[in-house]
Amino acid sequence: MQPDRLISERTSVVVGGTEFVLIPVRGGETPDALMVYLPASGLLFTGDVMMTYVGVPFIAEGSPEGLLDTLRYIRELAPRQLIQGHTTLTETFTIEALAGLEPALTELHEFALARIGENMPLPNILDVGYLPAVLRDHPAAVVPYLVIRDDFIARLYHQRTGYWQPDGQGLDPRSAEETAAALDLLAGEKADAFVTAAATLAGQGDLALALDILTPGLLRHPDSSELAELRQAVLVQLMEQRQPSDPFGFLVYAELAGAELPPVR
Repeated sequence: MQPDRLISERTSVVVGGTEFVLIPVRGGETPDALMVYLPASGLLFTGDVMMTYVGVPFIAEGSPEGLLDTLRYIRELAPRQLIQGHTTLTETFTIEALAGLEPALTELHEFALARIGENMPLPNILDVGYLPAVLRDHPAAVVPYLVIRDDFIARLYHQRTGYWQPDGQGLDPRSAEETAAALDLLAGEKADAFVTAAATLAGQGDLALALDILTPGLLRHPDSSELAELRQAVLVQLMEQRQPSDPFGFLVYAELAGAELPPVR
């Protein structure tokens, strides 16, 4: 079907005696979201406006500001129940949670902007693990806040910074091969050194950092079966780690591992 009408403002449509209110919003995932409200029952179909990633991680879409605008709109609309675009989102971002989530994310927005203004690198901002005090009075908002916090900050950071970062990243880009060559010098040009370092990091639970050691190690020592096997084991652990709550991360690591995934039932 081809769309024949652009919904650019709140629009009421009656179908079969039921009123549907179409509400265009910026949302958190895309700049052109559409919510559907049924006034008679108090149901609000929100789609993916509260997607935890604040936009798909691979492209520049969605915004923290759009998400906050939508949360304010929903609060003023005061629906009885929210129905999201995915079951896990419906279970997480409930109407009860929004009372605390909106002020918590608003405070997080101010906190992150202040740290960006101080030229604090993104990893350091994330390491703070910022928890607004308002969450003490809104326990239903704690889990929704935690699942969205890091991606909310990351999206805001990348929207407000340039391609040169405060810690020097981007200033003089190097290829993966150049970085691997430098690390190989530190390793004494021996594959065993990469294996030892990566195995130690993996044993400490630093799986992503272990992968950062293994990948350049294999670039310099492509015939090392120990490096290849350890890299595959680390990737499988990263897949297992991401599978319950991070489908995008899971897919990236699955692709790096060359895993063949069965169709979703």
